[in-house]
Amino acid sequence: MPDKPLEISLNMTAKELYDANPEYKAFQEGDAQPMGVTFQGYDFPTSNMGKAIFHYSDDSFKIDQVVTILAMDKVTSEQRGLNKITVDFFFDTTDNGISDEDAYQKMMAFFKELQGKGWTYAKSLSEPRLSPKDSFIFATKEGGSDFNLDYTYPLNFEQWMQLSDLQIWQLRHGTDVSMNIRINRQSDPETGNRHYLISLDIFDELELIRQIIPNNYDESLTKEYSKLYGGLPEARLFFETKAIKMGLKIQQNQPDYTLPLVLKETGIDTSKFISIDPYKITYEEFMQRSEAGEDMTPYYENQPTTKPEITSQAKGRCLAGQPCPKSGYWFTLAKANSRAYFKQGDIMPDYPNNQWGEVI
Repeated sequence: MPDKPLEISLNMTAKELYDANPEYKAFQEGDAQPMGVTFQGYDFPTSNMGKAIFHYSDDSFKIDQVVTILAMDKVTSEQRGLNKITVDFFFDTTDNGISDEDAYQKMMAFFKELQGKGWTYAKSLSEPRLSPKDSFIFATKEGGSDFNLDYTYPLNFEQWMQLSDLQIWQLRHGTDVSMNIRINRQSDPETGNRHYLISLDIFDELELIRQIIPNNYDESLTKEYSKLYGGLPEARLFFETKAIKMGLKIQQNQPDYTLPLVLKETGIDTSKFISIDPYKITYEEFMQRSEAGEDMTPYYENQPTTKPEITSQAKGRCLAGQPCPKSGYWFTLAKANSRAYFKQGDIMPDYPNNQWGEVI
C-alpha cells in the first residue's frame, strides 16, 4: 500500500480523482450503470486497507483503514463533478476486531476533531428542536428517532452502548458540505469478535436538496421544493408532539439555516422557518382541524396575521395500510424517493424499520 494517503475532495471529476492518485491505480474500480451513470472509486482488501485525506473548503481530515471509496459520475451531465462521495472504513486494524471501549474512544476523538474544524449538527427543517442532551433521549426512547441525534452531545460509554447497532449522525460544514456518519456495529457469529464499519456520506448542497425532494418530480426542482416547504411545519409538529409526550422541552428559539441555492432559486429563507407551536396544539389535533377547513394560523410561531401562501396549497393525509382517499401523487417522509401515483382506493404502502416512525 502506498505511504502517501489518497487525496479526495467534493466536486472533483473522476479524471481529477484518478490523476491526483496515480499510486492507487491498481485499486481503481469503475462500474457502468444505465442512463449514462458510472460509479467511480477504489476498493481495498481488508488485509491491505488504504488511507485517505478528504479536503473541503480550506481544511481536511484523514481517514485510516479505508476499504471503499465510491462516487457517482453523471457522465451525461454538464456538471460532471462528483457531488457525493462515500468512504467506508474500519476502526479495527486486524480481523481480530476491536473492543467497544476502543471503538467508543476512537469515535469520540473523531467527533472532537470535527467540532474543532467547524462541523455542526445538520438539523433539518422537519426535525424536533431539542437540546443536544434531549436529542439522545429522543433517539433512544421507543417512539423517537435515532436519526435526530446531535453529534455534539458528549456521550459517555454507557450511552454509547445504548445506541442502535446502525446509528446515523447528520453534520454540515457551513452550507456547502454535508456529511452523514453511519456506524455499523457487528459481532462475528463464529469468533465473537466485534467489528465497527464506519461510512461517511459526503455531499454538496445540490445533492442535499435532491435527497429532500423525490427524484421523480414532474416540475422543476425549485417548484417542487416550494410545494414541499409548506408541509414541513406539520412534519416537525409530528415529532415535537412525540417529544413533549416524552417530557422533553422544545427549544422554540433554536435557529434554522438557509441553503443559498434554495434562497436564490425559490426566495424561501429557511432561517426564518415558520413552525407550528407544539405547546398550543398536538399534531393529531392540528391535522383534524386543518382538514376540516379551519384556519390554523393562530397556532403558527412567528406568523403574520393573514394566512400565508405556503399553507394554502391542497394537501392530504393517509396512514400506511389505509385506502388512498384521492387519486394523485403521494409521498412520505419515512422513505426517500417515495413519491408515486396512487389511485383512489389503493392500499397505501408501509415502510417498516424506517428512521421516522409512523408512516404517513
